[in-house]
Amino acid sequence: MRERRFHVSALAFIVLGLSLYLSGLPETTYVKSAVNLANTLIMPVLKFKESSVKDLKENIHAYLDLVNVKKENIKLKKELEKLLLTEWELKACVRDLEKTLNLVKFTQKIERTNYSVSRIIYYDPSGLDRFVIIEGGKDRNFQEGDLVVVEGKILGFIEQVYGSTSRVVTVFNKKLSLPSYVLPEEKRFIYKGDFPLGKLLMVRKEDPLKEGTPVMFRLKGKLSPEFIIGEVIEVKRGDDPFFKEVKVKPSVDPRKEELVIVVKGR
Repeated sequence: MRERRFHVSALAFIVLGLSLYLSGLPETTYVKSAVNLANTLIMPVLKFKESSVKDLKENIHAYLDLVNVKKENIKLKKELEKLLLTEWELKACVRDLEKTLNLVKFTQKIERTNYSVSRIIYYDPSGLDRFVIIEGGKDRNFQEGDLVVVEGKILGFIEQVYGSTSRVVTVFNKKLSLPSYVLPEEKRFIYKGDFPLGKLLMVRKEDPLKEGTPVMFRLKGKLSPEFIIGEVIEVKRGDDPFFKEVKVKPSVDPRKEELVIVVKGR
């Protein structure tokens, strides 16, 4: 409202000035004095307005810059949190992997490896296929860490041994982490169990991993056979700036199997 009154007053002064000019009155001494007085009063006001508008624009630009900096800081904070979470997950996977490697202590020669045929007698009632129960336990010298396979495909590892049964943690279980590799270069990665699809960790952005690539596991020893964990079905660039997100479909469906082979590693 004040700005509108100011514009009206300025317009009135302009009209008055034009009227005086056309009438010839500005030539008189009194009118010249009045005009000079009006200019003296109005010019400071106009300059003050111009200066105020300039300062206001500068303040607005400074505020917008500050808002952008805050948004960028929030974005960087989120990126840092993601990196810290990735580091935490990696450390957890490494701990799980070390536990698995401590359990899986196979001999160096495949000729000395013992096999035993067993049967699945109980499935995970949650439907997530995190574990199965097989026949045979201490009565058949099964031990924690023994590998359980189906026709060269990994079902899982024995986690707990009872009197006449054993609990097997499957490739769908989040607690399972395995050293793995892909062919033909035998590039090393870490397989992390999950349902319905597992994950392949430590896959760098520059690694030329493609869909359809088999993910393999080999027992300790140069003569040990290769076992299939699953197949890469999805490779994409995730939120992590250094690693890809890789999904792996396990090759074994526990609910479609009954007979299994237990590879005794000790």
